[in-house]
Amino acid sequence: NGQVLQEEELEFLADPGTLESSSNKIVVTNNAAYQADDLDAYDSDCDEINSDKIALMANLSHYGSDNLAENLTLPTLQDDLILSVIEHLKTQERVLNELKHEEKASTSYEYSREIESLKHTLSEYLKENESFEQKITIIKDDL
Repeated sequence: NGQVLQEEELEFLADPGTLESSSNKIVVTNNAAYQADDLDAYDSDCDEINSDKIALMANLSHYGSDNLAENLTLPTLQDDLILSVIEHLKTQERVLNELKHEEKASTSYEYSREIESLKHTLSEYLKENESFEQKITIIKDDL
């Protein structure tokens, strides 16, 4: 094949457990040639991958750079949308908490007014009761 393996590659192929001899060198050389054929097969696989990449890029080029740019910015748009939704939810939570606080204050004010009204009614009943007691006392004294 005409491919020459580097010295490190040859050392890798040699069996470190055997002594170096001329027969070992021949085996290593023959193995190296055999391995070079395998490398060619591997390289052709890589060539196929590159061909596939080229075909993919050719197919993508039919869509135009504007469409590709839109696809590249899609994750950014999704991130922006998610952040927008989060901000909206935070605002909504804040508004609901404020309304809840105002409702508590309003309810508290309404309760205060109702308590004052009940106090006034009770005071009127007590005065009326006192008036009845006085009348009863007067009637008892007259009998």
